[in-house]
Amino acid sequence: MGTMALKERAEPRTGATSGGTAQPAQPPKRRGLRRGPDMSAVWEEFKQTGDEGLRNRLVEHYHYLVKLISNRIACRLPRSIDVQDLRSAGVFGLMRAIENFDLARGTPFESYCATRVRGAILDELRAQDWVPRLVRNRASTFNTALIELRQRLGREPAAHETASHMGVTVTDAERLRRDSNLTHVYNLTPLEDGEDESRTLRRLDVLMDRESDLPFERMVAQDLAKALVNVLVGPERTVIALYYYEGLTMKEIGRVMGISESRVCQIHTKTLKKLKVHIDNLGEKARLSLLR
Repeated sequence: MGTMALKERAEPRTGATSGGTAQPAQPPKRRGLRRGPDMSAVWEEFKQTGDEGLRNRLVEHYHYLVKLISNRIACRLPRSIDVQDLRSAGVFGLMRAIENFDLARGTPFESYCATRVRGAILDELRAQDWVPRLVRNRASTFNTALIELRQRLGREPAAHETASHMGVTVTDAERLRRDSNLTHVYNLTPLEDGEDESRTLRRLDVLMDRESDLPFERMVAQDLAKALVNVLVGPERTVIALYYYEGLTMKEIGRVMGISESRVCQIHTKTLKKLKVHIDNLGEKARLSLLR
C-alpha cells in the first residue's frame, strides 16, 4: 500500500472522466493578456454598424493594454516624461486599431493592437523631442564610439583618437560631440535634501545668478561709501560717483563737470591714492585694536 501510494503521488495527474479516460493538461495562460468576457458579438456588431457606443466598450475592454505598454516604455525614459501623456497617445492608437482591425484575417486583436499602441506612443515621443532625428542618430553613434574607446583604452579618449575610430576628421568628430551635447537635458526641478528635513530644495532654488547683485556685497559697498564720503571733497566725490556708479567715461565726466578729460584723469588718480592711504590707516587701527 505504501509503495502504491508513493507511485500515485509521484505520477502527474492529467485528469480523468467517469470512464477513466485521461484528459490532456491545460496549456498555460499567456502572461500579459487578460481573459474577460467574449467580445465577438460586440466586434461583429461594431464592424457592421460602426456605433460609437460599441467602440467605447471595446476601448474600455482593451484599455489595460495601453497601461501595460505605456508602463513598459516609461521604465526606459527619464522621469520628466509623464506616463499619463504616454497613455493618452496610446488611447488614440487603440482607437485607430479598433477602427482598422479586420476580423476576417483571424489575427488576435491583442497582437495587432500592441503594435499600433506602441507606434502611437513612440510617435508622440518623437513629436515632443526638440532635437531632430538626424542629430539624435549622430549623437547615438558618437556616444557608442566613445564608450567603446573608454573600455578599450581605460581612459577618456583624445579628439584625434575618437576621429580615427569613427573614420572621420577631427573637425567632424568635434561637431558630433557638440551635437551629442544638445541631446542632454539638465533637470533643475528635482528635489534635493536640505539641512532642514522639514524643507526640501530644488536645484533651481540654489542656482547662482551671476548677473544679480549679492545683498551682502551691496551692503558692504554702501557701508564703505558712507565711511569714505567724509574723506573726499566735492570734485572727488563727483568723479567717483559718475565713474563707478553711473558708468560714465572720463570724457563724458569732463563734459558734465565742464573740465577737460585730462583733468578728470588727474582727479581720479589722486582720489584713488587718497582712498588707499585712508583704508590702510583704517586697517592698521583695526589691527592695533585687536592686539590690545
